Amino acid sequence: FIECMVNFIYLFPYAQSIKGTIIVNMFPLNKLFFLISIFLLASCSATFKNHGYTPSKLELQQLQIGKDTKQSVKSLLGPPSSLGIIHEDKWFYLSTKVKNYSFKEPEIIDRQLVAVSFTSEGSLKNIERFQLKDQKLVVLSRRITQSSIKGIGLIRQIFGSAGNFDPTMMLD
Repeated sequence: FIECMVNFIYLFPYAQSIKGTIIVNMFPLNKLFFLISIFLLASCSATFKNHGYTPSKLELQQLQIGKDTKQSVKSLLGPPSSLGIIHEDKWFYLSTKVKNYSFKEPEIIDRQLVAVSFTSEGSLKNIERFQLKDQKLVVLSRRITQSSIKGIGLIRQIFGSAGNFDPTMMLD
């Protein structure tokens, strides 16, 4: 321990020894270094953000398939995050937990999806719960519509048709 204190005194010339205790004179450069190091340490800690809402297992157990309606489900669970695109007979409750570091890409650490489906009459048909481990990667097709303009630019095509104007066509 004493050896460390001696090294401390040699490394910091502004350290003074008073009655066996060491006091460091904090001049502005030391304060600046201290503040920067605290800021850097604080920025390395992770922050978590929660997005969306999924009902708990207890809330889902209160629902009865075939008996509950859209209105009773909405009053118990709240409005859904999303509805089915083609038919509004499927409701989705989605929540995501994201871990953020200051300089790193955000990482999704938890995702839950509850899909509630209804019959065409509006009664509860099915309840499904999916988690992050259940997700599958879907590769999207990139289809590009081909242009009918080949070799000739749009402006050349517009000005090229200017000489083909026939005033008798306006009379028809």
